[in-house]
Order: sequence, then structure tokens, then C-alpha cells
Amino acid sequence: MLKMIYMAGCLVLAGVFASCKKSTSYDVTGDSQIKFFINNEAAGNAPVNSISYNVVNYPDVAGSGWLNLSTTLPAQIQFPVFATRSVDREVVIYAEQDNSLVAAYNAAKNTSYAPFPEGILDTSMLAARIGGGQARSADSITIKTNLSGLNLLTEKAYMAPVRLKTVSNSAGVIASNTESTVAYIILNVERRRIKYLATTADVQGALITPRTNWLVSLTPVPSIVGSVVDGSTSTYSRWTEAQGQVDVNMQAMQNVTGIRIYTSSSSTYIPSQTDVYLSTDGINYDLVGSPLKANLTYASSYNYILFYKAIPAKYIRVKLSYSTSTSSSNRRIAEFDVYAN
Repeated sequence: MLKMIYMAGCLVLAGVFASCKKSTSYDVTGDSQIKFFINNEAAGNAPVNSISYNVVNYPDVAGSGWLNLSTTLPAQIQFPVFATRSVDREVVIYAEQDNSLVAAYNAAKNTSYAPFPEGILDTSMLAARIGGGQARSADSITIKTNLSGLNLLTEKAYMAPVRLKTVSNSAGVIASNTESTVAYIILNVERRRIKYLATTADVQGALITPRTNWLVSLTPVPSIVGSVVDGSTSTYSRWTEAQGQVDVNMQAMQNVTGIRIYTSSSSTYIPSQTDVYLSTDGINYDLVGSPLKANLTYASSYNYILFYKAIPAKYIRVKLSYSTSTSSSNRRIAEFDVYAN
């Protein structure tokens, strides 16, 4: 009997919810009172009922700040509001930004979202209208954005919780389930210091020579050990593992503008990912970036990892990750060069 009631409830709500297979409960089954809710589809590991965007900023070569390279954030963020069944007269649902929910979400989910700073989102007028006989808003909750301020963002991720607040005409109530009444606007920020697909024309400064006094260590211990700073691509070090690490002590501070590595004479066998770290003391390392194989230029058997702007460093650590399908004979490095100005 309970199964039949459940199936009937799913059929009634089919126009509201995308599928009865959804696990989220909206506490409406069998309730005669109209309730209003949001039903955004979150992607990946984003919060339930969220809309996510990305921002990429890069260093201003001519100044001390950052510039915006790209963003998926639109000029307006919009999402509809739903009712558990058709309303008998026009209804306006009002919403508000509630930053208190950011700390609550972080505490509950062990995340570290920051509230949006002033000036990025305009949430002063948030409302959606559902016409008589309808169960979905004819217009949407609309948040205007200021794209000119994206270069000032410094946190890795921001959150703006938008909560349904009130309903006009006493036509119903806001659903009590928080997951169905709060939309989370998420903005992921990347501060990119490695220039993707940079070519030799983008090189700043010159290769550091000589390298004879550099101290080089490789982890784990290679199965074949050869110099990677002798100027020869015929000598190399090779790992059996799918990841190898190169640590270089240049013995003096340098304004590093990029790295050039020789791992293979074929682009098929170059590392799938390269993690680059810099340090001034050999203890505290700063992750500069983790470009994938497709993000780097391969030319004349070298991979070019070039920075937008020089970074002072004495120590360099590079982790090379290879596809598990790459033969151990090709998990190697022959030359490690550094550009500086």
C-alpha cells in the first residue's frame, strides 16, 4: 500500500522534479499545502542545489596586481523557482542572500568557501513570479554580476547562498528543507602563474649557465641514474614508478621565469602532468602550478613551462607524473634547464 502511495506521489510531481529517482527529499509528499522550492542541478563535487562558475586570473607583468584571463561567470545569474503543484493565482516569491550560511556550510562539510566580497554580486532585488495555473516561475531569480572586479579576488573559492524568504498572497509557504530552498552560487578562482601553451617567443630572460655547481636529487631513486644538467640529452635518469621528482638547488637566488625539460624525443611519452614548486629556503615550497600535458608546448623535444612573471627562487622542485600506460623505459628526464632574468 505504501509503495502505491509513493508511486502516485511521484506521478503527481513528475512535472516539478526531473525524476522520481532523485534521492533528495523535499518534504512535500502527501502535503496539501503548496510549497515553493529551488531545484538546480549541481555538477561534480559542488554543493547540492548549486550553480558553479570559474575565474582564471594571471599576474600583471607591468604592475603588482592581477588581471583577469577568463571566466564563465555571466553578466546575470538566473534560476527558476518551483511550486509543488500549480498555483490558483499569480504568486511572487522573494529571496535574499544569506552569508551566515557560508560558515554553517563550511562547518558541516569541512570546506573553506569565502563569502563574496562587496561589489561582485547585486542581490538587492531577488524575486520570481509564478503565474496562475503554473508550477514554475515565468521569470527567474536574477543576480547581476560585476565582471570588472574579478581580478581582485584572492580566495580559491567563494560562496553566495541565496535563500527563498517569503511568498506573496499567502498562496503557500517556503519548503522547510534547506537543501531545496537555498541556491549556492559558487565561484572557483585560479591564480595562474604558468602560461599555457607558451612558445619560445614567450621566453623571458635567458637560460642559466653554467649549471655545474647545481645540486640535483631525484626521488624515488631512479633505476638508471644520469646527469640532467650536463647539457647532453643522451644521458638521463629513469624511474620505474609512474611519478618522479626532481629537486634542484641552484646555489643562488634567481628571478626564475620558466623551466625547460627534456624527457623524450616523442610527444607520446612526455609527462601527463607537471607540478612545479619554488622555494627561497629549501623548506617552504610554493606550488606555482600543475599544468597537464595538453597545457604545455612541446617543441624540438623540449617541454616549455614558462611563467607570466619572474618569481624569485633558489630551489626548484618538479614532480613528473606519467600515464600508467607509459612504459617504464620512457619515464625519464634527460635535461633540466631554468630561465631567469
